[in-house]
Amino acid sequence: MIHDILDDIIEQKRDLTYDESYECMNDLIGGEYPDSVVAEFLTAMRIKGESIDEITGLTQSMRDHALQIDYDPADGEYLVESCGTGGDTLKTFNVSTTASIIASAAGAKISKHGNRSVSSKFGGADALEALGVNLELTPDEVANSIEKCNFAFIFAPIYHSATKNVMQIRQQLKTRTIFNLLGPISCPSHVTARITGVYDPDVVEDIAKVSMNLGVKRGMIVHGFDADGNPAMDEISNVGKTKVAFINDGKIDVKYITPEDFGLEYSDAEDITAPDSADEHLEIIKNIISNKVETKSDKARMDLALMNAAAILYVADKVDSLKEGVSVARRCIEDGSAQKQLELIVKYSNC
Repeated sequence: MIHDILDDIIEQKRDLTYDESYECMNDLIGGEYPDSVVAEFLTAMRIKGESIDEITGLTQSMRDHALQIDYDPADGEYLVESCGTGGDTLKTFNVSTTASIIASAAGAKISKHGNRSVSSKFGGADALEALGVNLELTPDEVANSIEKCNFAFIFAPIYHSATKNVMQIRQQLKTRTIFNLLGPISCPSHVTARITGVYDPDVVEDIAKVSMNLGVKRGMIVHGFDADGNPAMDEISNVGKTKVAFINDGKIDVKYITPEDFGLEYSDAEDITAPDSADEHLEIIKNIISNKVETKSDKARMDLALMNAAAILYVADKVDSLKEGVSVARRCIEDGSAQKQLELIVKYSNC
């Protein structure tokens, strides 16, 4: 299929149908094309811009071919996916991983699907592995971890052969591709809620629509801006406003929110950017989880983690507002629950 449609994408900028997109992913999964053709396809898709049907078809094929995880949340509960696409301009520490640990300590059930770093300095898998989490869980072990401690990490290369096949190509391209969009929404567990950060504010509503196509009932698709109003972050921002597509039972409501909606103050961008080394990055996460706040940068990073944890709790329907989510998340850090939660996550991933 890729050979059949590649010229149309490059020369005519034609959007693919759902079925064509589904078949293209089948081709990638099957490894039927040389790396040069796959790289050309990924680059052409990025230049053209991906449509809702394309993203839905590619993602559905990935999910259909993935190793499946048989876990359903109890009645009245949501299983949440929390992650970012990467590819943004303001590189922060791994916020979604930190926020997920905190939110799971507060009762949100989280199925976090991810990979090693491609476009960032320290990806979700890199961070969790450095914290002692075993990445290579079987489907039964994932289900057990979610049940026992509200959290499990699903390592994409194990569950998605397509991700394995294109991983080296993505690393060589050193730029974002359609897989930055597909990864966060192709989780092979039965995700019913999500908070997903995207690299471009123009795709916020599109990813919300795709998420609903894939069965999400509640969610927040977000992009954060810097202090000057420029697109900046694939997560909720504490340096500027954030564009959000709220998903609630088949409806999408697009709004802009600010730190004030969380009961917090604005921070400076330099205080939340990722450090140069993995060790420094890991120290930031540990400091937040252990409630070590000694400097202005510590406070900014803490606030950013609290905001994103609050959003997870909100889409999981554990709190009624984002402000309440911040209060609950902060309490989990201050009373040691977040630290104990990290220890539990490590324990159940290594059982």
